[in-house]
Amino acid sequence: MRGLVRRAAALRPRRRAGTVTLPEDGTAGRERLRDLAALLCELGSDLLRAAERSSEVERTLHDVAARYGTRARCFVVPTGLFVRVGGGPDGRGGELDFAPVEGPDLRLDQVEALQALVTRMLREEVPFDQVRRALRRNRERPERFSPSATVFGYVLLTVGLGTMRHATLPAIAGYAVLGAGVGLLRLFGDRLPSARTALPVVTAVLVTAASLRWAGPLLHENPAVLYIPPLIAFLPGAALTLGAIELATGAALSGLSRLAGAVSVLLLLSLGILVGSELLRPRPSAGGAAEPLGAWAPWVGVLLLGFGFLLYFSAPPRVTGWLLGALLVERLVQSTAAELAGAAFGAFAAGALLPPMATWIEKRSRTPDQVVFLPCFWLLVPGAIGLTGVSEIIVEKDTDGGLNSLVGTVITVAAIALGVLVGAGLQRRPRLLLGEPAPSTPAPAPEDSRADSEDGPGAPPSGAGS
Repeated sequence: MRGLVRRAAALRPRRRAGTVTLPEDGTAGRERLRDLAALLCELGSDLLRAAERSSEVERTLHDVAARYGTRARCFVVPTGLFVRVGGGPDGRGGELDFAPVEGPDLRLDQVEALQALVTRMLREEVPFDQVRRALRRNRERPERFSPSATVFGYVLLTVGLGTMRHATLPAIAGYAVLGAGVGLLRLFGDRLPSARTALPVVTAVLVTAASLRWAGPLLHENPAVLYIPPLIAFLPGAALTLGAIELATGAALSGLSRLAGAVSVLLLLSLGILVGSELLRPRPSAGGAAEPLGAWAPWVGVLLLGFGFLLYFSAPPRVTGWLLGALLVERLVQSTAAELAGAAFGAFAAGALLPPMATWIEKRSRTPDQVVFLPCFWLLVPGAIGLTGVSEIIVEKDTDGGLNSLVGTVITVAAIALGVLVGAGLQRRPRLLLGEPAPSTPAPAPEDSRADSEDGPGAPPSGAGS
């Protein structure tokens, strides 16, 4: 009986200081370890496609392996990951596997399904075949909305970002037309994966040429105002910020990889803008510039941005209210803090609020925090500022203005990254740790041995000497 009690105590998770200690499975064979290593690689690849930080992916894979009673050691970069499971605490032995990160980023509905699967795997041992089927179904999940609704969502994204930057009625009309054109190009590019590499350059060329040709005579606007918002889907604002966070947390290889990818995208877009500006020259405006809209326009832009996210990234409709509320709160905190202590402090305050707010929404709405986290990242748009700086240097030869924009981008990215780290540091998430292997149940003693034990060693048999 005492052996059964000890085994039950070992199997019961022990919660202490935000951790759950689980017994190690000392009976796992090599085939099970190989299957678990391949499964963790597949899961980690999808987590990276969901824009998770490499440190968070390592932590998640470690906790999932602990739930299965096995140790895991991971090496994660944005383009691939190695996972070793089993072996001793020194990392020797076990089974090693590798997986590249391939395919486009996950949509918001896919992110939600993936986070729900991870939550279940952290709570219980899900059979390997069920996890593989769930991951495959999630990758093959069809888009929630029709192609026309997706293009309309891109129009809303473009108009929302443009309204937050420069809000006049002619400019909004230009944003809508250019956004519709880029949305159709994106739809075409998604159907042809081989065209994804050239798509940013081609799109930037067409958008710049159209802005130079029609912005002046038709809209009486500066062409430079129009060609940034339609490129919103290509802007690497999230990559810039995540790269800065990776560097700040010691993941130098992952941080440099993300920053290099973001800078290369900015250069490709700037190259397209340069080619477009060489093809056509701006036509002068025949009339005066339109009056800007009131102070309410940027707030309407935030709402349009939120609805654009819902349609273009296939977010679940039930998160509409939470997502719009989070975007408005982020904008309010950023603008208020910027008024008090400058733009950098506004970016820091908005970044610090983001992790606890996303977690708070997750607890009350069962919406994974990434579904709120990613759109709010886009709201801070450091990528748009960076593209403006690069285009000013390359196209307009405005070295002073371009360098000022780039320096502002670096400061904004660093402020957001520091704020996110501070906000995440205020939270305590439970960890799954491995303890000692569970003691095995002792074999029942033979009948004669139990009799000897009850009478005591060396005692005469019952009834002896009667």
